[in-house]
Amino acid sequence: MNELIQLQSSLAQIFRDGLRNPGSWENPQAVKDIKDLNGTLNGVPSAPSSDSIETIVLKYRRTQSVASFRELKYVCYGAAMKMQDGWCLLGNERWRDKLFADVDQLDEPRRRFKCFQALLSSYFAFAPHDEQPTDRAGWIKLRSRLAIHRYQFERNVTNWKLRLPEWFGVLSKHSNLLTEAPCDRYGSDLLRGDSARIEEVRKGLSIPSNSWVMEEAILAPMKSAAAWSDDTFKTHLDPLLRLALGHTEMKVSDLLKRRAIALLISRYARCEGKQEHPALRDTAVSIIGNPWLKKKQWDAWVKKNDGQPDDEARDLVNSWLKQRLIKDFFDVLSEDGRADQRRLNYWLRFETEIEDLWLALGPDATSDRSKPFQDLRERAVGRLLRLENPGQSNNNAFIMRMGDWLIVEFGITGNACYVYPLTPAPFALHGKTVSLYKLKNKNLGEAHNHIAKGWESNFDRAICSKIGYKPGKDMPRPRLQVEQPRGGYAASSNSPDANSKGLNETEFWRQVRQYSLPTDDKRDKGGALWVNIEQSRYPTIDQWLESLGFKYRPGRGWWRE
Repeated sequence: MNELIQLQSSLAQIFRDGLRNPGSWENPQAVKDIKDLNGTLNGVPSAPSSDSIETIVLKYRRTQSVASFRELKYVCYGAAMKMQDGWCLLGNERWRDKLFADVDQLDEPRRRFKCFQALLSSYFAFAPHDEQPTDRAGWIKLRSRLAIHRYQFERNVTNWKLRLPEWFGVLSKHSNLLTEAPCDRYGSDLLRGDSARIEEVRKGLSIPSNSWVMEEAILAPMKSAAAWSDDTFKTHLDPLLRLALGHTEMKVSDLLKRRAIALLISRYARCEGKQEHPALRDTAVSIIGNPWLKKKQWDAWVKKNDGQPDDEARDLVNSWLKQRLIKDFFDVLSEDGRADQRRLNYWLRFETEIEDLWLALGPDATSDRSKPFQDLRERAVGRLLRLENPGQSNNNAFIMRMGDWLIVEFGITGNACYVYPLTPAPFALHGKTVSLYKLKNKNLGEAHNHIAKGWESNFDRAICSKIGYKPGKDMPRPRLQVEQPRGGYAASSNSPDANSKGLNETEFWRQVRQYSLPTDDKRDKGGALWVNIEQSRYPTIDQWLESLGFKYRPGRGWWRE
């Protein structure tokens, strides 16, 4: 019975039953026949129920035989199905080859085409990144077979008297789906926010939204970024992040987010210039985890091309996190806020030596619901303590571990900095709270104040020897260094940016954001534009600011109108 006769028969049966009994217009079998036929003529028909498929596949596993063409078709639909014991037909060469041979022995081209259709469904339903290597190898063999048979059906459509459905035309138009790079062609579209072509594929071939096809389409530009120049990659990083997080029309699973972010952070770590990228930092920590608290989890996801953990990427995010938390403490949690730049700049120099850190929050910082405090608490998850007996409700403590030493700073000015040996432990850090009294124990630790004009030198002498540095020549250097752009910062006095008449605002604010320079812009109130850093601490920045027409005011920073 050909397709048209089958359609005519099914329609006639429905009308006959409906005329006899109006309540039986929906003859289940007849409706199913029409749906299946419609799929054969146009769209991809839906697969049988998974329970039915599993029953037939298990029978085929036991007997290596089928009782009918219907059973053979069901086995094709279930070729990628994982059984309860982990067995998968595609991953077992014996059963896979037997299935392919059974399909090849079919004399009727239409039946071979229906099996091709069922195997294509298995191909799209497979999870190539989650399965065993043998299963993936079988999936690759299936892909090669489908590519060959697609070509054969297309070439012999007339000889075999086939009426190819519309979905086959979609597959032919997107034959890249049956190659080693199935989704690379869609990556650039998605990066521009255009999902038209991938939606054409998904709808035309009835590909489920959780199929590897959708995942590979999203990952395609992430993988392509490996061959891009550093500048090109950085230019596209924000759109890549939006795509990875599902901020487009494409839905992104949590698993896919981790894979995508891992690729991006690993690529960024290979850039020659690795300035802090706050969005990438916070996204990596929230999606993959804190690399210094969850090293095993991080290393399981962020890997190099050879499959080994990407130590450089992990160290980069560790560095960013420590720098950010140090800045958070002195910008958000200290009494002086952004004015307390001396202590901030001093401790940033030791970022590479800080092996661990904790923030002990007083009542104000614990309960504050403003965005800066919420962001800080989120970044410091796993290293937050509650400060008991804080003295003042806005007091907080910053605890650093360097080698065999613990160093404690406080948010309220006038408090000394305390240095303790790690053993014996002066206070517990594995609980939820820590008392201010224990953090200020002169019997166990050394107290150093910030009152003297050159307190930094005094701190160097007290701290550097303990952690293995000699003051002066071998001092740890600040990470907050300004790299010279093309042409350098020290512009000549004749350059457009060297006087008060011209300030390239776009470039100025780009550099400010890139190097986290504290600023205070009061020009809209008739005041000046300030860069609140101390003179001579970063000579390169001093030269740059002077070239832009800024002047220095002791105790306040650089300014220009």
